[in-house]
Amino acid sequence: MSLVVKRNPNYTVSVIDRKERKVSFRDISGSDLEFLDNIIGGGEGEEKQINLDQVVEILDRLCTKRIDFKGLPQRTLLEIFEKIKDNILCNYMSKHTWLRLCYGVQNGSFAGVLDMEQVPMSMFMAMTQIHQEAIESINKS
Repeated sequence: MSLVVKRNPNYTVSVIDRKERKVSFRDISGSDLEFLDNIIGGGEGEEKQINLDQVVEILDRLCTKRIDFKGLPQRTLLEIFEKIKDNILCNYMSKHTWLRLCYGVQNGSFAGVLDMEQVPMSMFMAMTQIHQEAIESINKS
């Protein structure tokens, strides 16, 4: 099976097969990190082996529609998961790391942490990068 990935402007990724059938998955957010910590691992550089049931759990959680992933062939499931891993889970970090970055982005406060949990991770990563660049430019002055 040959799958194509399309990034959408609404922080979703569509996985499309050669028959033009598509399934869309949302970006992860801070509210997903404890769930992912339990499955993937404690954070960066610490990747656990995950089983097929856990792959289905992740796909179910991130899919924008209700789909019976358990009904798909294992090969198809793993190919879809590989696309999700490369395009969404690539921004995964432990909840602890996320909280540390969130604290920095909010200038030493956790006041808006519940709102920040809803921010798509790709946007959060851009925010942290911009914040870091601003800090560096202040330090150079």
